[in-house]
Amino acid sequence: MDVKIKLGLSDVPGTLLKVLDPISRHGGNIQTVHHTRGDVEDVGVEIVFGVRDQRNLDFIVKSLEQEKIPIWNIQVEGIQYYNKKSVTFIFIGHVIDQDIQDTVDRLNRQGLVLDVDVRMSDPNSESAVLLRMHVDSGKYKSLQGEIKKIADEKDFLCVNQVVGGLLE
Repeated sequence: MDVKIKLGLSDVPGTLLKVLDPISRHGGNIQTVHHTRGDVEDVGVEIVFGVRDQRNLDFIVKSLEQEKIPIWNIQVEGIQYYNKKSVTFIFIGHVIDQDIQDTVDRLNRQGLVLDVDVRMSDPNSESAVLLRMHVDSGKYKSLQGEIKKIADEKDFLCVNQVVGGLLE
């Protein structure tokens, strides 16, 4: 089976090796690696490889997900197999005081929270919390609804679709 996988990797030494290792370990024969740098946080990486069967591909995907590698898209033999959206947003308010664990748990039911970046000037002040997630394209609208519901219930201001880092 020919597989093309698109990933969003942090521009940190060793990150690409974290991706190539499970592909190789689970029988993938890497054919090409192409990456694109830009002014965004994640570096787009496309890897084309051959794999013996569906079982090995499933092991590769599971290994990458366990390593919290952001998978954007997978095509098998030219047919869409897997498609994720990357979503970044900020909650502003008493986010920590309003049970941040509950917030993350609820969001994880919709997708996968990859990063949480908290900024607060004082324990009694409001905080700004940037959350970066991946969600199946088919669950994107459901996630947007859950983000709005959490913001309304917990009286947070929500800034959607942030590009780059928090409060730079």
